[in-house]
Amino acid sequence: MAAGADPLATAVETFAAPIESLIIALGQGLAQAQQGLDQNSIQTQEAIDTDPVLSQYGLQATWYQFPSVTMQLKMSLSITQDQPAAPSSAPTSTPLLMISPSALHIIAQPLSASFQTHFNYDAQAATQVNITVVPVPPPKTGNQVTTPPVMTQAQVQTVALASSAPFVTTTGTSGNKIPATVDSAGDALALLINFNGAARLWYVMQYAPSNASVVPVVVAVDDGTQSVRIVSP
Repeated sequence: MAAGADPLATAVETFAAPIESLIIALGQGLAQAQQGLDQNSIQTQEAIDTDPVLSQYGLQATWYQFPSVTMQLKMSLSITQDQPAAPSSAPTSTPLLMISPSALHIIAQPLSASFQTHFNYDAQAATQVNITVVPVPPPKTGNQVTTPPVMTQAQVQTVALASSAPFVTTTGTSGNKIPATVDSAGDALALLINFNGAARLWYVMQYAPSNASVVPVVVAVDDGTQSVRIVSP
């Protein structure tokens, strides 16, 4: 599907589906909605951590979740049976008592307006299926938020300045890279290092406090792997 295309444009109504497929589809839709909320919180937190002013106040993004979701589905249910291929000499039907439970399937027909019209179905004969979904916290090996970082600020600075991010640097007395205090235009520069304990990420930002037109250079350094991701520019 092309980017930006309407997903409903190619949608085709299905009158029947296995009930397990219907429940899985409901769960996937709920998971995608939760993922959208989480991505928004992650982006908000990153915007806070990479802002020269907001990052100094220890602000945390608000996280939203569905405490519980209860769905009431009215549908028509029917039972189908798999018919295995049998030799021509074998009986064409299987006695009911000999049917394997694994060969039985529950088929659900959601009661849409078109379904009721097409099959002349009386909605009062529908079966109501109640599904409740509640979040379960993942197992944790420790307090991920308050666990001290593995790296020191000096180590983080060294890793960040050694990356391909366009930091303005100079050479220290020992020959190592250190952040420059002034850029080529004469703007005073500052280097800010923040640690996000929840994400286990360090944010290193070089910016010009007195000149907002200078685009800050921001990288994220993973506290565990020391890998660097360029956030800006």
